[in-house]
Amino acid sequence: MHPLSQHHHFALIEALQIRRAKELPAAKRSTALRKVAEEFVCFWKKTGRQHFREEEEILLPAYARHTNIGEDRDVMRMLADHAEIRALIGEIEAALEAGAPPDQKVVALGRRLSEHVRLEEDKVFPRIEKTLSEAEMRALGKHLTRLHPKRGCAV
Repeated sequence: MHPLSQHHHFALIEALQIRRAKELPAAKRSTALRKVAEEFVCFWKKTGRQHFREEEEILLPAYARHTNIGEDRDVMRMLADHAEIRALIGEIEAALEAGAPPDQKVVALGRRLSEHVRLEEDKVFPRIEKTLSEAEMRALGKHLTRLHPKRGCAV
């Protein structure tokens, strides 16, 4: 699970950058929010999508072998968050492409992202770690990607 928590660390850094941009004086705020929106879209394309896929395609199926995840409210919230975050990113990308200010959407994304990481780290991951055996956890870890995103978008 360490690689997924590492991904969360990077996501929280992105959320912090958004929060800092939001708190700038009005004269600088919109430009700063546009810049962090562009950086976040880059982060998403390099690492975020992969992270969501690993949670949805590797982590949750392993957990589902032990429990009915449809009855786990936190897992259902996690998946709903994934959909909402993807939708916000799509709206931000559209705003950036149209030259429109993504300010409100990027602020909402930063808030949602922080809440989402806390949900997974504080509730979902500990529950999964308690449920899966040590051998299952090791096997799971072999399928998770260690990501090392760099700021900037030289893709």
